[in-house]
Amino acid sequence: MDAGALTERISVYTPISGKNLTSLNDYELAGTVWANVRQITTREQLRSGVEVQSGQMTILIRYMSGLTDDCLILWNGSYYAIDNLSPDKKKGKILMGVSYSGLNENQRLTT
Repeated sequence: MDAGALTERISVYTPISGKNLTSLNDYELAGTVWANVRQITTREQLRSGVEVQSGQMTILIRYMSGLTDDCLILWNGSYYAIDNLSPDKKKGKILMGVSYSGLNENQRLTT
């Protein structure tokens, strides 16, 4: 993977075992990684025929063990939930589909 494509810094938060995942206190920082963050465009939505809500993006990172769809991503001051993961161990990368999580600055789930 070309390191020049990874231009954004994101933080990955993993869930704490036994918590109900309704606030940021239920997650712990697993680390920060470089990523390629891209918002899904209207043209891509029309081409795929799938309705996409605002705030949905794709994030490409180098392979990271322990990453699951229960994790949260912090990017640009907002928290995003992982909708789907496409790991490729051979190429050493993970492509994630993410959407706005509903967690606000007060650390509570608003949705």
